[in-house]
Amino acid sequence: MKMIFMKKEKNTKEKKVSEKQKIALERIYRLFELAEKQKDEKLVKRYLKLAKKIGEKTNVSIPKTLKKKFCKKCFTMNVKTIEKKPFLLVICGKCGFEKKFSLKEKKQ
Repeated sequence: MKMIFMKKEKNTKEKKVSEKQKIALERIYRLFELAEKQKDEKLVKRYLKLAKKIGEKTNVSIPKTLKKKFCKKCFTMNVKTIEKKPFLLVICGKCGFEKKFSLKEKKQ
């Protein structure tokens, strides 16, 4: 299997990414695109669960930009984001689940 090296940021170690992981990441992005366009809640839930399962099986984490777009408890995209320093608060409109993300940037 062909291994590809990608740099994450300056002054950090290179991370090995296999071809399977690249394909998995592309599929995760595509499933999120489809979920954003879809109006049927059942299909949205299905797409998000598939994306999560693909990530788990291929050992790829869902990117933070995508994590902020859905509720990890009930798998809906009906969320609102509130910026309360030093956190970004993501609140689900359906079940009320709250998730905090750090706003701190990593120092280079």
